[in-house]
Amino acid sequence: MTLHSIGAWAVALAYLVFCISDTMLTLENERAQLVKIFAFGLLLLAISLRPRFHRLIVLAAPLLFVLWIGLVRSFNADAGMEEFLRFLFPIVITVALFAYRDRIDTVMTVFFVVVLSNDLFQCYFYLAYLTGLPVLLPIRIDSGLFLRAQGWMGFFSEFSFINFCAFLLCRHYRPTERSRAMSWLFVLFALLGFSFKMFATLAVYPLIARKVSPRVWLMTGAVAGVAFWVMANGYLDSLFNVASAKISFYIVEGNSARAESYRVMVESLAKGNFFGEGLGSFGGPASVKYGSPLYGVYHFNWYGLGSILKTTDTFYPHLFVEIGLLGALVWLGFVLRYGQGQRLDMPWMFLVAAFCFDNIFSMAFVSPSYVFSALLVMHALSRSGDKGHVSGRVRSRNNFGTRR
Repeated sequence: MTLHSIGAWAVALAYLVFCISDTMLTLENERAQLVKIFAFGLLLLAISLRPRFHRLIVLAAPLLFVLWIGLVRSFNADAGMEEFLRFLFPIVITVALFAYRDRIDTVMTVFFVVVLSNDLFQCYFYLAYLTGLPVLLPIRIDSGLFLRAQGWMGFFSEFSFINFCAFLLCRHYRPTERSRAMSWLFVLFALLGFSFKMFATLAVYPLIARKVSPRVWLMTGAVAGVAFWVMANGYLDSLFNVASAKISFYIVEGNSARAESYRVMVESLAKGNFFGEGLGSFGGPASVKYGSPLYGVYHFNWYGLGSILKTTDTFYPHLFVEIGLLGALVWLGFVLRYGQGQRLDMPWMFLVAAFCFDNIFSMAFVSPSYVFSALLVMHALSRSGDKGHVSGRVRSRNNFGTRR
């Protein structure tokens, strides 16, 4: 086995370890953060074994400088360091994925193992729930109406998203008849997470698909027909009431911590926040854990959930408030564009749009396993991202293994 093969498997193992840390977090195991640090070390090892970099690596210096400013301005050194590492994870992940892009199938194999094992675990979870067997993980039921699929990782939103990523890979990365057929299984499990963000994302997919076979349109029509019949008979009234309540709660009326976080972001940027108000100061888990004074400065309203919520569960206010307008734009540009090439197809743009949309209502960008799955599929779907890299001894290859 060559050093490059070892590096590729180190990247793949890092993803698996990140996922295991999520399970530990679900079980409230305090060692979850140490496990993430171990995965981080695996990524650094992989990069050191194969130091290949895209031309956008030049942004690393100003980006680290901005993060250093945020660290210096932090109200608490421990809080600042925790958030520094969280913002650093996606940067290291995308650099490592680019370095092993011609061996990305190795990482993808582990990704599909994680997705399929989560789906199989979810099947057992349903069976255990109905029969009284041990469910192994805490049960999460939304409004007493439906059991959200969460897999062994324990997070329904991420469960839906990794199945969505598997669906896109089956449809658009070296597609075969078998992979296209299997893709609908991943759609089913993505929907079983009952994530309203995923409902909206999948509803848009037919608009971006280049070719949709008559069979797919027939299946879509059948599903729409069944859905119409179910709605007409009032079986989904409770579900629609939940969806309506969420829209009203988070968007229309704005009486939630999520809506409040966007108010704070607007006020912070309006004051000329270009370089941030300090890492660990707002939105993220460190800000709550260490009691950031910024919540008092902006008269943040937790709506009675201050003792329950660990974050505001919104990424963009967290990013823009803590590292400022300039820092946030550079950070987003680096993470989303590093190694992605010049010519990008519609599936890639759809995935990026879906992931960015997800982060309006989540902290997925700084969840290592969550952002890893998004970046992995982005690198797989990007067809010309190997241009412009700095390579020592290894020639660049494209997604299909041919030399350039």
